[in-house]
Amino acid sequence: MSTEPSDLEKKIIEKATQAEEYELDGERVKNRPLPDMIAADEYLGRKRASRNPFAAMKIARISTQGPER
Repeated sequence: MSTEPSDLEKKIIEKATQAEEYELDGERVKNRPLPDMIAADEYLGRKRASRNPFAAMKIARISTQGPER
């Protein structure tokens, strides 16, 4: 998995620095609320993880302390 942020993560960072609503050259712009953007990012992360359910599994060696040891 790369450490480079996805497009949605970049957009969340960009929107966090902007005002929620502003006016530019007579045009009023209203951004999506930041909690909605974060929820969308979490949803997409869960969706990516569900494509390969075995990616979340880890292999562990279990050793019991039997009489031989």
